[in-house]
Formats: sequence, structure tokens, C-alpha cells
Amino acid sequence: MGYLRKRDISKEEPVIALLNGQRRPIKELSPEARRVRRGAVERAEELGFKTEDFWLHEPKMRVERMVQILQTRGIRGIVVLPVESLGDVFMLPQEEFMGVATCSVAAKLGFNQVHPHFYQSMHLGISNLAEKGFKRIGFCVTEAEDERSNHLYQCYLTWYQQGIPAEDRIPALLKKEISENSLLAYVEANKPEVVFSTNSEHYNWLKAGGYEIPGDISFALLGSAEEDLDGIARVHMRYRKIGATAIDILKAKLANEPLGPTDNPAVTLIRGEWLDGASAQLKPKKVLA
Repeated sequence: MGYLRKRDISKEEPVIALLNGQRRPIKELSPEARRVRRGAVERAEELGFKTEDFWLHEPKMRVERMVQILQTRGIRGIVVLPVESLGDVFMLPQEEFMGVATCSVAAKLGFNQVHPHFYQSMHLGISNLAEKGFKRIGFCVTEAEDERSNHLYQCYLTWYQQGIPAEDRIPALLKKEISENSLLAYVEANKPEVVFSTNSEHYNWLKAGGYEIPGDISFALLGSAEEDLDGIARVHMRYRKIGATAIDILKAKLANEPLGPTDNPAVTLIRGEWLDGASAQLKPKKVLA
């Protein structure tokens, strides 16, 4: 009887769909996307919602079929998990669902958005490195990551470099894919004092290339969701907070607004925070006697 009562209660719990629009299943998503999902699940549970995962690229699945499934299940609230590129963006009938997207690339959906404050996070990292005394800062980012930031990483870097001496302006390493060889060649050619990167693997590549960190060169990370990063200075982007905030916004909209297109969708930006580490320490300059 206890089991049956639990089943009856669960049927009454409203369901929020967590919609994965990427071409790979949830278990293969990036750590960042999985943390957004985890934050959404945890917050939904706190508020009394159930969450269910839906994969838009499941075999034999189409957008029309997905819409039909959600309608049949009576699910009206959707949190769209981060997509990787504009190629992953899809459309849903606005009059049928209330949704929140957790990345800026999905803006074309017309839903409200919650995503990292890319410009503030870049400012936070660069300004903390500058305060430590670094003058030559080398920034490394892939084209896809730059696109996901709405090119705000590059915007801030361009603005910052206008205010420093020309000899300290290092061009960003911006490529479709950054390999170990291309990273080491970039460092050798530009002689940065610190590498500021979106990929924690670059730290290992520098060490494998013979660089002592922070003795020969320093390293700082922008936005990784990985846990085991002791000693690495970084800008921590609060991905769980993004997922939780998406649920908060969706709950308020479902309770207070009718279904239908959102007039001028709002964007909520989640600020990053600087976490200091031994990897970013400027090597003292030798004083000549």
C-alpha cells in the first residue's frame, strides 16, 4: 500500500523536460553541460518537480515526434540543456511550451536564457592576472568556444589590449582545434608570461613540452567544470547555478504567465568567480648587481 500511495503522489508531481539538443547522449556531454543538468535536477526536486530527460537526436526521433510526445505527456515546461553550435539549434512551437535555454547559442528558440556572464568572466580572469603583474597574457580558445560566448571573450581581449603597450599585445590562439603542437608553437613564437586557456589539458601539454609551471611560464583556466584542479588558478563558472536558475525562472513563468511566445525574452547572466592557484605566479625578475 505504501508503494501504491507513492505512485499516486508521483503522478501528481508536475514534470519538467530536460531537453538535450546535442547529437550525443547525456552521458557523453561535456562536464559543463552535465553540471548544468545536475543543478536543474537538484533545484527541481527542492521545488517539488520531477524532471525527465529527452534526447532530440535519439534514433528515429524528429522534432515533430518530440513535440507529440511532450504534448501527450502533458509536459509544458522545458529546460534546454547547452548546445554546442548553431548547427544544434532547433525550433519548437512557442504556443505549446514554456521554456528556458541554458546557453546563448540557443537564443533563436525564443525562450528566456540563462548562461555564463562571458564578458565578466573574461574580465575577471584578465584583471586578476594583470594585478599579479603579468603583462604578456596569451589567450587560447577554439572557434566553437568563441562562438558559444557570442564572441565576448574576443571582445574583452580586444578592448583590454588597446590599453596596454603594443609590445605586450599577444594575439589569441584561435583555431578550430588546438593541438599540443599548435599550443607549443604559439608559446614559442609569442613568449607569453601566462597562458590563459579554456582547456585544462593545455596545462599538461605545457608541462609535457618541458615548461615548468609556474617557473618558466604560468597558467590560468577559464570556465572548466572539472573537479580535480587543485593548484590551478581559474575563473570558476557556476554551471550548477545556471541549471538551478533556469528551474526558478521556469517555475515562476509556469505559475504566472499563459503559454505562448515570450515577448522580448530575458537573459539572466551568472557571474564567474576567481579561484587563485599556484599555477599563476609571476616569476621574480632577476636584479642585476
